[in-house]
Amino acid sequence: MICSAYQCLFVHIPKTAGVSIEQVFLRLVGLSWETRAPLLLCPNADPRRGPPRLAHLTAAEYVSCGYLTATSFASHFKFAFVRNPWARLVSEYKYRRYPGTIDFKRYLFEHLPVAGWTDTYRHVMPQYDFLFDGAGRLLVDFVGRFERLQADFDAVCSRLGIPSTEVPHANSSASDRRPVTLRERVGRLRSLWSPARHHTYPHYSGYYDDESRAFVAHLYRKDIEVFNYAFDDGARLESAPVVLAPNAGPGGRMADGIAARESTRLQ
Repeated sequence: MICSAYQCLFVHIPKTAGVSIEQVFLRLVGLSWETRAPLLLCPNADPRRGPPRLAHLTAAEYVSCGYLTATSFASHFKFAFVRNPWARLVSEYKYRRYPGTIDFKRYLFEHLPVAGWTDTYRHVMPQYDFLFDGAGRLLVDFVGRFERLQADFDAVCSRLGIPSTEVPHANSSASDRRPVTLRERVGRLRSLWSPARHHTYPHYSGYYDDESRAFVAHLYRKDIEVFNYAFDDGARLESAPVVLAPNAGPGGRMADGIAARESTRLQ
């Protein structure tokens, strides 16, 4: 998302409350979800211009796909939010309405999207790949945590000079939403008697066994190292913002705490 009115750029990593954050900026500039295209929130049919949904551009693609020059990119305040990788995959599993159809472990090992030009892959792409370039340089100025969404978004608002704004609850996982259509209501009722019902748990950690936990740890090893995540660390992260460390590349972890830095430039 590019919001010229506030000279900012939001790198929307799927399943990190991105739609909720976009709705805040739509309201600020007087647009609706139906008229969101001016913020570069629109479909795309040309792989040369980015992913199928431009909302899910990586930081580097804003320049490489021609939406900003390197100079303009550097002048924008760039921010993003990250999430515990184990929790993020469970959220995606629910979003695709798999509970009640297939169990989570089968989803991981048989149905996880493979790399390619699809929005489904963007939904599970490593978060590191959204925010770093091929040389391991962090391309954004602020990285917030989903686990402390409001506090970190307040910091974004302060940086942009806008009033602190409550982040609305939008685009939640399908199993957490109230059914709206008749089809959704029927599907929800059927799921109550589904043999797979026992695969639904109140906390993401309940979806994992040792094998699936290790699978995700390997798949998202850069996310876990760089953004300082562990399997079950929700309470710690509620009071632990991500540091914007210039050397937080593949060999360096982002420590907890707030720190400011000059944004890394695209070369």
